[in-house]
Amino acid sequence: MIVRKATETDLPKYIVLAESFHMASPMHGVIGFDAAGYSQFYLLSLQNDSVGIWLAEINDEIVGICGALVYPMYFNPSALVVQELWWWLTPKSRGSGAGGKMFKQIEEWSKERNASALFMIALEDSRAKKMENLYIRAGFKPMERTFIKEVTSWQ
Repeated sequence: MIVRKATETDLPKYIVLAESFHMASPMHGVIGFDAAGYSQFYLLSLQNDSVGIWLAEINDEIVGICGALVYPMYFNPSALVVQELWWWLTPKSRGSGAGGKMFKQIEEWSKERNASALFMIALEDSRAKKMENLYIRAGFKPMERTFIKEVTSWQ
C-alpha cells in the first residue's frame, strides 16, 4: 500500500472516488456533483502549493483520496492553518491502514507548511461518532460544529 501525491493521469480514477464521497456526504442533497467542474478544480489544484491532493493505492487500485488547503487565519494572517477538505476510503479498504496513512500525510504536509493548526472534518452521518473518537485519540479536540442552510438552488 502506498500514499502519494495525485497526478493528472490519476484524474479518471480519482474522480470516481470523489463522486462516491460526494454521494455518501450529506452535501449531495444540497449541491450536486459537477464532474467537469471538479476535474478543472483538481487539475488547477495540482499546480497550487496551497492545495494538497493525495491518493492511497493497494495493488495499483486507488482505494482512498484526500485533500487539504493551507491558508492564513483571518484574525492573524501571519498564522497558517490547514483545513482537510476531503478524506475518503472505499468501504472495502476501510481497516486496511490506508486511511491512517492518508491522515499522516495531511499531518506531515501541515508541518511542512509550518501550519499552526490542522482542522479535520467529520461528516454528520452514521460514522460521525467513530470519526470523533479517531480524532480525539489522535490528539484533536472538538472546536465547533458546522450548520448548513440552502439559500438558493444550485441548478
